[in-house]
Amino acid sequence: MKICIYPFTLVALAVIAALPASAQQPPAAAAASQGPVVKTTVDEVVLDFIARDKKGKPVTDLTPGDMAISDNGVKQQPTSFRLVQGAEAISQGGTTTKLDPLRQLRLVTLCFDALGDPTQRKTARTAAIDLVKGEQGSNVFYSVVVIDTRLLVLQQFTSDKNALTKAINDATSGYSAARLLPESNRIKSDLNRYLNGQTVNGAYQPGTTVTAATQTAANPDAGGAGAVQAKLVSVMLDMLRMDAAMASQDSRLDLNAMESLVHGLQAMPGRKSVLYFTAGMTLTPELDTMFHNLTSMANRANVTFYSVDTRGVMAGYGAASQDVSTGAQNSGATDQLNGAASASNTATAGVTRGANKDEALSSDNAETSSRANVQLPIRNLAEATGGFLVGESNDLRTPLRHVNEEIASYYELTYNPHIDNYDGSFHKLKLETGRKNLVLQARNGYFALPPEARAAGLETFELPLLKAISDAQVSHDVEFRAGAFLQQPRSDGTDLSVLVEVPLSGLQAKPDATQKGFDVHFSLAALVKDAKGEVAGPKLTRDRSLQHITADQLKMGNFVEKLPLNLPDGKYSLETVVMDRESGKMGIERSAFTVGPTGKGVGISSLASVRSYTPDVKGLDPNETFQYQGGRITPTLNHSVPRVENSNLWLFFLVYPDKSIPAKPTVEIEFLQNGKSLQKAPLPLADADAQGRIPQVMTVPAAAIPPGVYHIRAVAKQGDTESVAETDVKIEAK
Repeated sequence: MKICIYPFTLVALAVIAALPASAQQPPAAAAASQGPVVKTTVDEVVLDFIARDKKGKPVTDLTPGDMAISDNGVKQQPTSFRLVQGAEAISQGGTTTKLDPLRQLRLVTLCFDALGDPTQRKTARTAAIDLVKGEQGSNVFYSVVVIDTRLLVLQQFTSDKNALTKAINDATSGYSAARLLPESNRIKSDLNRYLNGQTVNGAYQPGTTVTAATQTAANPDAGGAGAVQAKLVSVMLDMLRMDAAMASQDSRLDLNAMESLVHGLQAMPGRKSVLYFTAGMTLTPELDTMFHNLTSMANRANVTFYSVDTRGVMAGYGAASQDVSTGAQNSGATDQLNGAASASNTATAGVTRGANKDEALSSDNAETSSRANVQLPIRNLAEATGGFLVGESNDLRTPLRHVNEEIASYYELTYNPHIDNYDGSFHKLKLETGRKNLVLQARNGYFALPPEARAAGLETFELPLLKAISDAQVSHDVEFRAGAFLQQPRSDGTDLSVLVEVPLSGLQAKPDATQKGFDVHFSLAALVKDAKGEVAGPKLTRDRSLQHITADQLKMGNFVEKLPLNLPDGKYSLETVVMDRESGKMGIERSAFTVGPTGKGVGISSLASVRSYTPDVKGLDPNETFQYQGGRITPTLNHSVPRVENSNLWLFFLVYPDKSIPAKPTVEIEFLQNGKSLQKAPLPLADADAQGRIPQVMTVPAAAIPPGVYHIRAVAKQGDTESVAETDVKIEAK
């Protein structure tokens, strides 16, 4: 399914090409903005739900006659109805059936935000340890993960209470991500070796990560418990395939990490649960679509979220600590959207957009007061996926025990929705009962995706995009630019960013809710193919909704998406599509680039033209590529510069020194025209930053350069090694 992005092969493209025509069309605008899905098969919908009485006690004597289910307002006739308890399913006639071994498993992931407050950490720790040490149903396995600049695993699925207690203590210790990362990497390395049939530290030992769940799992080919453990290992690794583009410390990171968990769990049958320990979530308008995608994927994968608000009794709505100044947000957003053009002395206005915290928050202008309630999104996440919110208390142990009850016992109802047209539209579910004093928890709907798309793990917005690439179409109905920015060469390949730049003026805007601005909604997808035409690396997709855009920003603004990738040396093609969700129009572009060859010695990135520079950015991610002297660089793929006063030719690049070479690196810039060298000049370099790189910006007043097209070479040298980057720029006459 995430942008936790899985490898996307030509087989999946073949699936897209085979989809019914109705599935290839973009969903209606209203459907795209609505909530989640339930796991669906070719002929039936499977809906699990929880029933409690008014005192909160589980109800286990329901019959089909007690229930009424409607799909988009149409009453449905259940085809099956049963109570699932432990390893058995009890039918309406009282017949008991053993579940298959994988379906017997109850997988629960304890997911902890990076909780900064010691009291909140203690509250989460106490509740989580009480949960795992309490009375458990059969075949319940827990894992422990932390979201802190990335998704970290501290415990693979296990029923070992001591191992879980240790992991929970570490997760709530306040340790930095840097301190937790080595343990997370060790666990992932052990899991990979296990799946590859290798031993851990020379032997499968009872205390190792991969054998904590069951000591009989030493041989994954032996069947039984060994096969189950091998499946758990595979699922855990899939849960950790998080998109590196989201490394940050904002709600985008949390949503992306939870998408990753859902993706990994989707392959397991039965009911899966994620307990999300957090101090709340700030859901900005730009993240609404991503939030709906998360709930959609969770319901499609049969994953239930239980949100645990760690703030205790002070977590009530409208808490003073959560109040937000709308005016201040509007001002800050406008500054971000304008791209700090005056500070950068650039003549071209731009919208500074990206995947880091400040850029994500830049779309928060005209924020409504309801968004200041950080508990509301996590409540909605839980209730939309069939769970509930745990909060408003300094002792969370008792409500979390209800989670154990729901893990051990739930109802499962199926029906045939008789869908003739899998058009990707949203189907709202309504589950009712005639019995008094009965409270039901169930998912609230599903997207009608064709079975082939569900099997390929695709999101609704991806269908028409990947179909367009598969059909090898060419279209310029939506204007955009795309290209590859090569970064640091490594032993396993070269890091790079696929840049997609979308001028907002080319999109169909609609008036926003305030009638003072505009909203735009677009999706994009990119595939990189090698010289053989085979897809190299993961599919890169994004769905973006920008709200409250001013008329000037709509006219002048540009959205720049940066999608990370790592590729070995070779020649590649980049196939990119952008779709305007409001009009349904598409733009499709193809380009080529070369990676490497890489070797030892100094390295240099591609040369990127600069649209704008925002100085003194607070909270700038140190791993962000496009930064310079504490400020943020907004790149552009438009290499034309107007020859007017106060206009500059700006080129950004990074130099990567080789630590094994004692000499300092140097860079020389050369201007060429029609193959003739016009000028060479050295460019002073600062010392390398903490990431071992030297960001550099070359600035030349455009008025000092005669109009024309120039080829620019940057040559980095260190010792007897050198690396070259080149690009063409155009200086336009007045």
